Amino acid sequence: MTEFRTGYGTAWLDLLASLTGRYLETTRELLPDPEAARRWLAEHDLEPVAPVTEADLEALRALREAVHRTAAATVRGDRPTDSDLATIDRALADDRPGRLAGSAADTGRLVVSRPRTAAEAAGRLARHAVDDMSGPRRELLRFCGDSDCAGIFLDHTGRRRWCADERCGVRARVRAHRARREGQRHQERGR
Repeated sequence: MTEFRTGYGTAWLDLLASLTGRYLETTRELLPDPEAARRWLAEHDLEPVAPVTEADLEALRALREAVHRTAAATVRGDRPTDSDLATIDRALADDRPGRLAGSAADTGRLVVSRPRTAAEAAGRLARHAVDDMSGPRRELLRFCGDSDCAGIFLDHTGRRRWCADERCGVRARVRAHRARREGQRHQERGR
């Protein structure tokens, strides 16, 4: 089981979920230190060759927040802020295309070279985010249907309502059930 939230459709959307409770009073940072950031990057095949530093962590978090606000604006059809676009542009400056590094012996699948630095890994994430927000996949971006969740995901089916059915979907259904029961109680008291 992963320590990070995944399943949003692509790594850059999974990065947005590394800060939970975004719309609630209390947030939870899933990237509290450089080691957690390294593990997150490794889980998404972006572990850099160089160690992840505190400065790398701060830059990754700043990119995450700029991309979250820009993705939310994209879904709403609003214009992103110039400062968020500038933050994403700075990350893009470090983007270096991955090179094929052969294939994994056990799977036979092609392997892309590891980024040299965390900044290069962030640049790859920024490139994918920009491609998705500006290309044909932008029409697939959706907000999670749970009002307490700040998740944004790719909906390839056109029917998906939640970023994670087992978390947000269950929570939303439980709240709806409780609201129906409470409504029934009020109706019975009024008789």
